[in-house]
Amino acid sequence: MSIVVFYMRNHGQSEATPDWRPECLHFSDREMSEALKQCQVLRSDAHNAHVVMSSELRDMVGPVGVSAVEDGKTPDGHDYEWSKAGRAGKSRRNASEPPKTRQDMDR
Repeated sequence: MSIVVFYMRNHGQSEATPDWRPECLHFSDREMSEALKQCQVLRSDAHNAHVVMSSELRDMVGPVGVSAVEDGKTPDGHDYEWSKAGRAGKSRRNASEPPKTRQDMDR
């Protein structure tokens, strides 16, 4: 088991008397598509809430993310050009000041 779908299921007799209980389903590494489909099925049922999937995929080829970049290269020698600059939108001119509210602008 390396993929688990967690969800809350209402076992109550009516919406007025809910009885929420945690439940989970287990899937193997190779059953990612099935786990995703099951999430869709669970989310479409009003008796379920907080449907989430967690994975611990064991066939990863390396550590998640990049641990270090020196001179534009990853530890294994590949070029690393990704930068957050420009991807999150334009930075504010006076970032040390809090954002202005509508009331501040009306003054």
